[in-house]
Amino acid sequence: MKRMLPTLVLILAALGVSAQDEAIFNHYVQNPIILNPAAAGFSDEYTLQLNARAAWSGFEDSPKTVAARFNGPIGQSFGIGAAVFSESAAQLRRLKGQVDVAFRFGLGKEIRGKRAFQAAFGFFTQFQRITLDPDIVNDGLHQAGDEDIMRFLDGKNRFDAGIGIYGSYLENTFGGFTINNLVANRLSDISGTSSEGINYTFLLGHRFRLEDLNVNLTPSLMLRDVQDAPFMMDINIQAGFLDDQFIAGLSYRYLGALGLLLGTRIKGLQLYYSYDLSFSEFQRYNNGSHEFTIGYSINRAVFKATRDRKAREQQRR
Repeated sequence: MKRMLPTLVLILAALGVSAQDEAIFNHYVQNPIILNPAAAGFSDEYTLQLNARAAWSGFEDSPKTVAARFNGPIGQSFGIGAAVFSESAAQLRRLKGQVDVAFRFGLGKEIRGKRAFQAAFGFFTQFQRITLDPDIVNDGLHQAGDEDIMRFLDGKNRFDAGIGIYGSYLENTFGGFTINNLVANRLSDISGTSSEGINYTFLLGHRFRLEDLNVNLTPSLMLRDVQDAPFMMDINIQAGFLDDQFIAGLSYRYLGALGLLLGTRIKGLQLYYSYDLSFSEFQRYNNGSHEFTIGYSINRAVFKATRDRKAREQQRR
């Protein structure tokens, strides 16, 4: 059984390892930019985050992913983001860089000086390099002269892009739709290997305020249909206590898993941890999946006030 994952990765590599997208992080309700480029700068905050995910922990050579992200507003209408990802699974290695750009606008009547409906359109472009560990040629499963394996040993590069829309209504209802892998799909069309439909990610949620309990309750739904990867559907419920200084959540995943979330956000500091437990037979051979997020956000108005204050102090000197 310990050979299962390396063997599976080897087979996927031989077939082209074109899974159109790698595993995604689960903390997308707190950080929608994980799913949607249009969310860049949407909250009017400058945010720096580090995400780490260890899937199937305890199993030899199990998948591990680390990402560093930054996003924030530019001017009154634009947002920008950047991210670097590193992922490993058995002998497979993936390194990816991504840039997100968003244009924000308001619709509807103004309520307390702000449009009731806030929306954004965005796109991302990315470059990734996929390689195989050279030691794979010493594996008994390797067939000498396999062209696909040799191509990945040299490294396979891929550019891609996608577009998305994201919005909120009265700052309570939020959601978005992303079309992924536009470049990869176009290349597949040219080669005659494309599949039907589009690659998409959909998120919808709503925040309820329970005044009597001083609790914010947030149910949400995430759908993801990406070529060469299984369909995903997450049903989430999260509760925020003490103005979201403490967050707890529960997720049911269509793939057959249950997720637990704990987190906190205090004065811009963000800490989130989640644990996934699968219902599949494979759960017997691993300790579940762990995910951590640590980040810091500063509101643009606070940032500007701090910058102006420091400038005045410099002038007085």
